[in-house]
Amino acid sequence: MGSFKDFLDFLKLPPTILGALAIASGLLLYLPDEIINKLYMESFRNNFGFILGIIFIVSISILSILLINYIYKYIKKAVLKRYTSNKDRKGKIKYLLDLDKSKTDLIKAFLKEKNHTLSLTMNDGITVEFEYMYIISKAGGTQVMNFYKDMPVLKYFLQPWVEKIIKEEETLRKKFLN
Repeated sequence: MGSFKDFLDFLKLPPTILGALAIASGLLLYLPDEIINKLYMESFRNNFGFILGIIFIVSISILSILLINYIYKYIKKAVLKRYTSNKDRKGKIKYLLDLDKSKTDLIKAFLKEKNHTLSLTMNDGITVEFEYMYIISKAGGTQVMNFYKDMPVLKYFLQPWVEKIIKEEETLRKKFLN
């Protein structure tokens, strides 16, 4: 039973160790006899060749599966990222196109400012919605809070993706830049 536990421990070795074992066992199995004789490994290869073969086949198999799994995850991540980014972009365009006049005017005001920053009341409905939708963000983690009619006022900046998507899309350019 101890040998089966040892075999399971072998299967759990890190890929770098498995790679080293695959290379070492492969070299011992497939190097020409002259080199093996110079390394004084001829009797070792003759006595333990079967075990070297098993180590070589198992480690190459595990490394192959790990490589296939890595490639699969990489391709899946790239495809998923591309799909979600296209879907996300379409949703952002639709959201910006469907904004009413007051929200459109607020984005236009941000775009007219040189640094795309405005002071807004923190508890205003449009401010809260835009912050929730990541259209605007507070300008800095610490800033002096001003008050306007008992309402806290903070500086907010327009997210760079909003300006970028407006410049790239013809329909959004017509809506926000005219």
